[in-house]
Amino acid sequence: MKPETRPCFAVDIDNVLGRAEPEVQRLFREVTGTAWPVGLHGSAGGLDSSAFEREAIEEIFSRFHEESIPLLPLFPGAKYALGVIQQTCRIIIVTARRPSSRPQTLQWLADHRIPFDALYHTEEKTGIPESITLAIDDHPLHIQAYRALGVRVFVMNQPWNRQIVDANVIRVTGWDALLQWWHFRYMGTWPNRLIETPAPHYLWSRLPIPA
Repeated sequence: MKPETRPCFAVDIDNVLGRAEPEVQRLFREVTGTAWPVGLHGSAGGLDSSAFEREAIEEIFSRFHEESIPLLPLFPGAKYALGVIQQTCRIIIVTARRPSSRPQTLQWLADHRIPFDALYHTEEKTGIPESITLAIDDHPLHIQAYRALGVRVFVMNQPWNRQIVDANVIRVTGWDALLQWWHFRYMGTWPNRLIETPAPHYLWSRLPIPA
């Protein structure tokens, strides 16, 4: 058996593959009886480090992990993009979801037919036994941890990560946009911005895939 030689691409789930924020905010409203405090916690990920009532936070996240995962919609283009990327990279799903949610998470990935090679549940995403070369995430703390290791990071654009200004990260507005950047990877350049490009499906129909 030949050793694995593909570079490793670490992919987050919530708010990168699946749209989780609206569901957490809905649970917040149900549990607390109040509207989501826009700007106070930034995103659902900010609740864990907030001074909000711990009992309410625990109920929100317990319900999310136990009930909400099957309901999350997939971001457009994610399945297609990962299928393209997996031809040259090992796809590692790395999520901060609780390990108890692993069965629901695996079922969600299977239901959406997401191509991947391994799944890790951890808050310390750079501590997994993989040599990560590329990553995509939305949470500032995880983005900073990847960058500290010299990993090339795609930032899935969200309101809570707009403060990140780093010439070494690539901000994308969705999976189709990421594929446009992927096209340039095989042209040997990483441009700072795109003026205009064809659709990803058009690009990949004319681009040889490296063996």
